Amino acid sequence: MGALSKFLGKPKEVEIDGNKITLYPLKVKDMEIFEGGANPTPEQAKKIATKMMITSIPDSTEEEIENLPMETYTKIMDEINKLNGFKDERIGAIKEKLIKADANK
Repeated sequence: MGALSKFLGKPKEVEIDGNKITLYPLKVKDMEIFEGGANPTPEQAKKIATKMMITSIPDSTEEEIENLPMETYTKIMDEINKLNGFKDERIGAIKEKLIKADANK
């Protein structure tokens, strides 16, 4: 074990709509997820959020994510953001674009 091992993130069990799910924190090696800049298009926002969810919930599939109700999806993303300490306004912008894209379907 190295000097930084004590800082490695631990998984966290959260409750979403009465169901428990374990979320895993993102790591530095996962930073490529955020390619797309500070102002992603709705398609880029969806891609970023999907990659974040798959990385945080390793046994999830893209198909499952695509079929989640938007309310549940945003609750899970909120918990992922909290777990990773994301307070950046870009996270809010991604969430906003996802909700708008879903409303325009």
